[in-house]
This record gives sequence, structure tokens and C-alpha cells, in this order.
Amino acid sequence: MCASLKHRVLRAGTVAWHELVKLTRFGLVGVAATAVHVLVAGAVLKWSNHAVFAANLIGFLVAFQVSFFGHRYITFQTRGHWRRFIAIALLGFLLNNSILAGLVVGAWLDGWPAIVFSTLCVPAVMYLLLRGWVFAGC
Repeated sequence: MCASLKHRVLRAGTVAWHELVKLTRFGLVGVAATAVHVLVAGAVLKWSNHAVFAANLIGFLVAFQVSFFGHRYITFQTRGHWRRFIAIALLGFLLNNSILAGLVVGAWLDGWPAIVFSTLCVPAVMYLLLRGWVFAGC
């Protein structure tokens, strides 16, 4: 193998490894934020008379903190653009709530199972947007 091809292969392997590490950290932060989201929403549903959408909003607001600081300090390890993060988080929440509405209105699922399902549908989209726009260049 010629030196330049060998260098490109090694470089590609290094880039792939770093991306895999970043994806793993994203997954860990995402699991923590998702767990906070569904546990808080579940607790709100259990111990109050809030509707499923209000419980979902409260869960999102608490999990937002875990997500922002986790992605800033663990996943991407850079400051990022907090206004962009808020925009992407709100987009993720709208996507989550749209799925939740479809489940509840369509009578597919309700309550905590609907919140869990809708929350688990969003992470792949979030990673791409966070990686490409909010924390670009890291």
C-alpha cells in the first residue's frame, strides 16, 4: 500500500473511531436525559392530575437541563451555540409531542407508555442536528 493511501486509511479509521466515541457519549447523555424525561413525566402523571401533554412538557423542561449540559460537557466537549440548542430542543419537543398526539388521538397508546414511545422516537434526528449545526466543528 502506498504511503498516501495508508495515511488516508489510517485517517479514516481515526475519524470513524472519534465519531463512534462521540455517538456513544451522545447515547449515554441521551439515555440519561430520556430517563429523566419519562420518570419526571410519569411522576407528574402519578402524583398530580395534570394531562398527559402537561406532564410531557414538565418532563421535557427538566430533561432539557440534563441534555444541554451533558452534550456540552460530555458528548461534544465544546461550548456550542445555546440559542441553536434551544431551537433544536424545541424542534425535538414538537416532534415528540406530534408523535404523542398521534398516539393519544388515534387511541394507539395513552399515558406513560405513549410518552415513553414518543420520547424514544426523537434521538436520531437530534444527534444529526446537534452534530451538524449546534456543535458543528467538534
